[in-house]
Amino acid sequence: MTWYRSTTITGDTLFTATRTLATLLAIGTTAALTALAPSALAAPSTGSAGGSSSSGCGPRSSADYRFLRDSYYDEESCDIQDAAIRLGQAGCRWLDTYGNSVDNQIILAEDLGDALEYPYTFLDASIDAYCPHYQL
Repeated sequence: MTWYRSTTITGDTLFTATRTLATLLAIGTTAALTALAPSALAAPSTGSAGGSSSSGCGPRSSADYRFLRDSYYDEESCDIQDAAIRLGQAGCRWLDTYGNSVDNQIILAEDLGDALEYPYTFLDASIDAYCPHYQL
């Protein structure tokens, strides 16, 4: 799905296409490939079966922990957390590219709604953790 934003300039209508779905698909593909990787290549789990308390999740920054807590992904498996972190960071890169405005944040959140149950909460957590300069 591609979102279009219409802007009227001297009677002409310009359509600006945004491609966040491509980002979602890329992250989903990465998560799927990670899940399908042979277990022999995976690091052994040394913590609990899942959740951020597992030391097998790999390194996390304080921004990652804040994002996971605020987006309610802190109790998910490591693979889900990693995908959520990448998607949260991709949202900030999208705002870097297309500009931060109320309209663009709504467009981004609505586009995330295809993949997430609470896209506005997710976007808010992403902005708070990874690009706080975009808080409105």
